[in-house]
Amino acid sequence: MSYDNTGKASLWKNQSDNEKAPILKGTLFAHRDIKAGEPFELALWRNQSENPKAPALTGKLSDKQERQQAPADDFSDEIPF
Repeated sequence: MSYDNTGKASLWKNQSDNEKAPILKGTLFAHRDIKAGEPFELALWRNQSENPKAPALTGKLSDKQERQQAPADDFSDEIPF
């Protein structure tokens, strides 16, 4: 049985001495086919593992959720009867 990384992300501290190199590098496993320019939400947490080979951050990839607006109150001061 293999581990399912679908929708997951992991970042490790980059060990490069090049000052132009990124400070973190990692992998992202899409949870579905991705179209160019399509936005996604990525949430990251510090990894609390004591394992020196563990990623510095782990995360979750999900579809971007549109904020739902609260329904407008449709009240009036008139009594309908």
